[in-house]
Amino acid sequence: MVTIRLLLLCIATFASTHSIAFNNDTLRVASSANFAKPVETLLAEFAKQYPHRPMISVASTGVLYQQLRHGAPFDIFFAADIRRPQLLEQQGLIEEHHRQTYAIGQIALWSNTQKGPISLADLQDYKGRIAMAAPHLAPYGNAAKQVLVKRNLWRYFHQQLITGNNINQTYQQTLTGAVDYGFISYSQLLTSTQGHGVLIDNSLHTPLEQQVVVLKNAANLELARKFYQYVLSEQGQQIIADFGYLTADKATDAAPVSDQADSLPPSNVTKPATQTRKTQ
Repeated sequence: MVTIRLLLLCIATFASTHSIAFNNDTLRVASSANFAKPVETLLAEFAKQYPHRPMISVASTGVLYQQLRHGAPFDIFFAADIRRPQLLEQQGLIEEHHRQTYAIGQIALWSNTQKGPISLADLQDYKGRIAMAAPHLAPYGNAAKQVLVKRNLWRYFHQQLITGNNINQTYQQTLTGAVDYGFISYSQLLTSTQGHGVLIDNSLHTPLEQQVVVLKNAANLELARKFYQYVLSEQGQQIIADFGYLTADKATDAAPVSDQADSLPPSNVTKPATQTRKTQ
């Protein structure tokens, strides 16, 4: 009960402190943490056609979903799964025919302390702690858990995890050396300027199919619809691919609503689990 009250208070505070800025050229975007950098680039390119003032809120998919359920004032929501968009649709909170897959995410194992290339097999003999996003909040964290379970490693690490609320916190925990290994998004690995990482084989977890929805209570509905269409356009999909995601046309049939979050397929890597990427 206290949690719900605090959530409602945060939403009310957000709305009151930003109400002055809400006008016809403001686009309020809720983005899952893994997609923070790509959405900034997409908005910048979109602004060349439709000048606007973006307001971006970044958090885990689970946190943003709870905010939207309780009336948070956003126009468009980029989730890291299909489950939360499906639930929002069932609850009548999104525009009709405005729920679509925009990307297939990928995860990577990354270290900023190891001196040479790494692989998933390194965890077999590793006795320290690892970082990942909280599985119950973040689809990328759930994907990382699935990888550990499939490799029979979950029993060794589940009590010595450092979990963040989202994938960006996991990146920071690994970057600072608080842990030797962390599960991050492949997009983060591609844009990192240091450390060693490896793309995780998609067969080790369920696909990270990511969907976008336009909210029914959008204050700038027309602009939100245009941005939605832009993200799904050829130009928008190319930007997303450049950040290390698979494009929407690689998506499989939508999975049913369940208690499981989603995960990923790989990019142009033949054997992701055995090939490594060195970031300079």
